[in-house]
Amino acid sequence: MDNLDWVQELIEAPDLEAMGTVLDVRLQANVGRGSPADERLLAERCAFEHEVRRFLTRAQERGYAYAMHFPQMPTLWVDFVNQNKAAETSIARLNVRRSYEAGRREATEATKEGWASEPKAALPARRDGFDPVAMIDRLVQDAVAQRVAQLVPANVAPLAPSIAPLAVTAPTQPTNSDDPTASNSDRMSSLLREFLRPASRKRQHTMKGRGEAEAVVQFAIDFLGDPRMNELTDDKWKLLDEALPDIPNRSNIPREAAKTLFQRFKYAEDRGWSELTRVTTTTIKSRYWGGLYKFIDWTIQEKRYSGARYTFECIDPENLAPLPRDAFDDDELLKLLTQPLFTGCKNRMHVWQPGGYLVQSHIYWGFLICILTGMRPGEVGQIKCADIRTDNQFFYFDLRPFDARSGRVALQDLRNLKTNAAGRVIPVHPLLIELGLLERMQELMDKGEERLFPEWDVYIRKDGTQRWSQPLSKSWQYAKKLLKLSRADLTLYNTRHLMADWLDSGGIAQRTRDRILGHASDVRGRYGRKGILDPQIAAKIEALEPPVIKRMREILLAAKNRADAGGLTVLKTY
Repeated sequence: MDNLDWVQELIEAPDLEAMGTVLDVRLQANVGRGSPADERLLAERCAFEHEVRRFLTRAQERGYAYAMHFPQMPTLWVDFVNQNKAAETSIARLNVRRSYEAGRREATEATKEGWASEPKAALPARRDGFDPVAMIDRLVQDAVAQRVAQLVPANVAPLAPSIAPLAVTAPTQPTNSDDPTASNSDRMSSLLREFLRPASRKRQHTMKGRGEAEAVVQFAIDFLGDPRMNELTDDKWKLLDEALPDIPNRSNIPREAAKTLFQRFKYAEDRGWSELTRVTTTTIKSRYWGGLYKFIDWTIQEKRYSGARYTFECIDPENLAPLPRDAFDDDELLKLLTQPLFTGCKNRMHVWQPGGYLVQSHIYWGFLICILTGMRPGEVGQIKCADIRTDNQFFYFDLRPFDARSGRVALQDLRNLKTNAAGRVIPVHPLLIELGLLERMQELMDKGEERLFPEWDVYIRKDGTQRWSQPLSKSWQYAKKLLKLSRADLTLYNTRHLMADWLDSGGIAQRTRDRILGHASDVRGRYGRKGILDPQIAAKIEALEPPVIKRMREILLAAKNRADAGGLTVLKTY
């Protein structure tokens, strides 16, 4: 088709915002033209409709608030779909009429050629709008209704006149079940849908972790054939237990064969393990066993399963041991910080390509705060402007769930921390201040913005829980491939171990080290002033500047000074 240039634009779009721009413009144009008049245009619009649905699904999965960026899109989308539905109905009706007329022409020709009997005289066209297609529809409906009435027992109320299947099948009876009255609602697939159904506002806290359990419960459904819960004997649980370690990871499996755990399992079963690797014991114990336990406990609590919770135990000797996390090497850290994101990039969208712009985005600050404070990526995304505080001598990130001196707060207003020990206070490194973090905070506060990184979108899981680390984690995965960093134990979380190494090399006491990193300490460390540092300790921490930080300062401030002098154009993301 010659009107599908937008497909190439979508392929070249670097992110969801660029894709949304292409789709929004196209939606406006299509809605403005009205319903398509022929099947060719309808086919083009259906292809476009499919891509919009994919975009909306991806936006929801990644927590991208497309309606904020494209406020007309929801309304345009509804109008566009309604136009397509109207066109489908109109074109389908036109095709029926065309077939009817073609049949009449063929019958006339056959009569003229002498190989068909002479038809009865056609009724004259009526002036009251008689529609032969509608008459045929009514005749079919009447015939079907009579047929169904003959098949339905006399003590059953007759069906309303409508198009219905010509055959009536007996309801499926349960098999291999102690309870012959058990219904399909007791099958694992039905229970999984109930398990994942969003809870009410007051029960939302009970949903934590359910979305993560979906994949392994679906594996159990596929592997066992979607049985009813009370059909699950110890033998079936054992079969499932033995199958879990035989699920390979995604490496070397085509994408279309790796969409579900069961597809990966069957791929290994059919192709063998010569090019595949097994998952780690941590994955089996935390994700697979943990997810199944959560689901089984729920079915027992809801009285949908009368058996006892099975204890999983199978681990294959070829399952991989988990990798310990290590700190960044100096060379790896400097390799990251010499990239265009920190030294001058192409534009807001292409921050990893060199150019004449300095874009101090949430990704820019996210990496630097993780490196210079040891914060978790998910903690950085939640920082509010008011969380940067000062005692008139030092600036601090206040990561406590709330300020107890200001009184109690609602649960919904608490910070989403990993553990209770994660509430802490961390000095703002002087390099962050020199790069303009406080200026950013002040500008946002002047605009009435609450969050320090308003462009940082939170990812909402299916169970309603939030994952703040998503944007930075995905950027790190891209950067790792770009930089060809192949070390298996190198993750974004290694920035915490990097800070731990710096604290250790600076002779910082263990209790203070735990406070800075948000690790659980002894009981005494969890009371009192909630981890506020002594000014002398704070000064010692801020003075930490190993050789690699001195090199970081040279790289980062060189770009900042160029921007201040006009050598780089500053682009703001808020």
